[in-house]
Amino acid sequence: MSAHRFGLSWLVLGTLAMGMGALPVILPSLPAVAQNPSSQTSEFDRYMQRGYQLTAKRDYQSALVNFRRALSLRPGNRYALTAISNVEAYIARDRYAAQSSNRLTFVPTNRGMPGQRVAGATRFGECTQGSLTKIVALVPDNNLGMTAAANPSLFFFVPQSTAKSAELMLLSEAGDLLLTQQVPLNGKAGILPVTVDASQAKLQPGQKYQWIFSLTCKPNEPDANPFVTGWIERAELDSNLAQVITTMPAADRLPLLATSQLWNDTLATLVELQQSNPNDAAIKQQWQDVLKSAGIDPQIVNMPLLR
Repeated sequence: MSAHRFGLSWLVLGTLAMGMGALPVILPSLPAVAQNPSSQTSEFDRYMQRGYQLTAKRDYQSALVNFRRALSLRPGNRYALTAISNVEAYIARDRYAAQSSNRLTFVPTNRGMPGQRVAGATRFGECTQGSLTKIVALVPDNNLGMTAAANPSLFFFVPQSTAKSAELMLLSEAGDLLLTQQVPLNGKAGILPVTVDASQAKLQPGQKYQWIFSLTCKPNEPDANPFVTGWIERAELDSNLAQVITTMPAADRLPLLATSQLWNDTLATLVELQQSNPNDAAIKQQWQDVLKSAGIDPQIVNMPLLR
């Protein structure tokens, strides 16, 4: 996929081994929490951290009480306002999930971006086979994934094909090409994690980036290759949220990641858990629930992770 066509428009916790290489799944390395000696700041932090802890336990109403108390100490604080908005949206979107101890859903940010999460037809046809023949990006239906990681993992369904590789491109919001990354394929259909190469690019907090993922069917005719495109933004994470996340086991932080709209980190954590607990049906169900809540085709939701 040629760049001009678009107008130049937590720690490594798991490894998914491909037939031709290993693809690390990256969870965010979170910032250290700054200490402030003032009693009001300390009380604010306690309310925020308690709110996040209760969110992780799915006690959303009690979480709201704590976030609102924090807001009363710092009227207009963006982190308290965001936490309240996220929890209220989560409850409103899926009340069943809010009352279930196991079900996990995802509520995306209300800021959408243009994109194409299912590949369209190409001029010369594709090199894919089987009943599912199109690349599909595993992104929310607003085409914008949020992450806390400088080098997050993106997730794609790749169909069975004769292509030996795929290509990931990353562009700044202004359209500058930041990364071109080759991804080896083994011809099998499944869900493929692709981690942004740290040697080429690091996402900056508060910045949005466009990505383009294409299947290299015709190496000499890149404009003919099927592709998907969307956006990812690195969140400016509340230090209290970061502190709570880093003290929790992976399974415990899942509801907090999902409620905080951190799509890529939610998926990366679910992949990590599936790797370490391959026979755990509850984890598999949470993976499927999250993807279905984003409107991903049910057939793709059940496809295997490529190892």
